[in-house]
Amino acid sequence: MSDSTHRLSSSAEDYLEAIGHLCHKNGCAQVSDIAEMLGVKKPSVTAAMRRLAELGMIEYRQYSPIQLTEKGARYAESVISAHRILYRFMEEMAGLSSERAGEAACLLEHLLSQEEIDGIAARLKANSAES
Repeated sequence: MSDSTHRLSSSAEDYLEAIGHLCHKNGCAQVSDIAEMLGVKKPSVTAAMRRLAELGMIEYRQYSPIQLTEKGARYAESVISAHRILYRFMEEMAGLSSERAGEAACLLEHLLSQEEIDGIAARLKANSAES
């Protein structure tokens, strides 16, 4: 995510984010868990997994657990980190409810550059230091 010319689609980023969370929690991800987490059907997940595997982001074989590659893990972590920063900004600075902050963070993480997200993180840090 650090290079905007090599960004994945927002859908692919959502899949990587879900896989990242599931791998952190369970050690791996399953198609059914990803489908449930994202509210999509299993065939949609399978198609996305094939594409992410072609891009070198995941290790995927049908009916096997899904693992992030090193490249995929870095990308997933950058999306997860961006979401956390934006969620915190929306909740603490913009005063949005927890639910709305999550929705807004999910939309913004795909629109803003890494530099913009880093700027928001710096403002959050400065605001925390002032408190």
